Amino acid sequence: MERRGLNIRKVLLGIVLPALRRLPPRVASNLVAGIGRTEYNLMKGLRHRVDQAVLRGSHHFGRTWDVAAVGRELAGNQIRWRTRDRLLDGLTDESVAPLFDVTGRDRLDGALAGGKGVILLCNHFGSHMMPAHWLMRERYPLRLYMERPRHISKFLSRQFDTDGPTGQRKLFVSRKATPAEGASSVMRAARVIQSGMILMIAGDVRWTGPQTSPATFLGRPYTFSNTWVKLAAMTGAPVVPVFCRIESDGAFRLDFHEPYTIPRSDAGPDEAAGWVQAFLNSVEAEVERHPENSGEYFFWADGPTADHAARGV
Repeated sequence: MERRGLNIRKVLLGIVLPALRRLPPRVASNLVAGIGRTEYNLMKGLRHRVDQAVLRGSHHFGRTWDVAAVGRELAGNQIRWRTRDRLLDGLTDESVAPLFDVTGRDRLDGALAGGKGVILLCNHFGSHMMPAHWLMRERYPLRLYMERPRHISKFLSRQFDTDGPTGQRKLFVSRKATPAEGASSVMRAARVIQSGMILMIAGDVRWTGPQTSPATFLGRPYTFSNTWVKLAAMTGAPVVPVFCRIESDGAFRLDFHEPYTIPRSDAGPDEAAGWVQAFLNSVEAEVERHPENSGEYFFWADGPTADHAARGV
């Protein structure tokens, strides 16, 4: 029953998005968020799950949040998260530019100017596909190293069909890949970086098997992919963390942090685990400051069923 309800949500979003795209983008974004806020107000079961998750987060940080206020905004932002960048389809670059308040662009540009490529270290805080959308609009040489995103704009999807030695199509990874396929994909990613491009990779991906490190996030132990650490150590490329926060008016705060490099000697298991933990600590800091942008993090403790129900998969 729960899965059927989620599938209905997907169908309804697919129906209303074309109409919403005719509206000013901030208005459309707020209407999408209104779906989640309304569900939070009207659906007792969902409201309880969201409130319990927010309450766990507040206890972890030792903060006294207004659980209902944070939960309502979180529910709205989760629908924005599910919509990805599809509301921006069909808009001109000039129309999209004012939607992004960008800080630290000079940090990214400086790192890229070094000629060694850049590892753009992203995460699932806020609106995780918007950095890629903005970078593509700004004509940066970008490739993504992750599972192929679904339910994205046609604009972004078109960028994913490039082939060749540094093309995007074969860079997407799969959890079903064999060790040999995984090693091959890492070499392709390294080739992209060494060509001087930006490789966008998430540092908060829970993973199993090789190329993982144990770490603690929001007080719970997991294993995370450490491929970004290995690539940084292997190539010498600077790592630039990026965060994208959803603003209350439907715009986006895009923040490129200070670049850093990882020594080749830090590719070992213990050293890689330290880098992974340090990055997750920085994600936690953003979550503490802006819990309404925490996406699905607070629901990890519930397992996949409750997590999916709360975030509207």
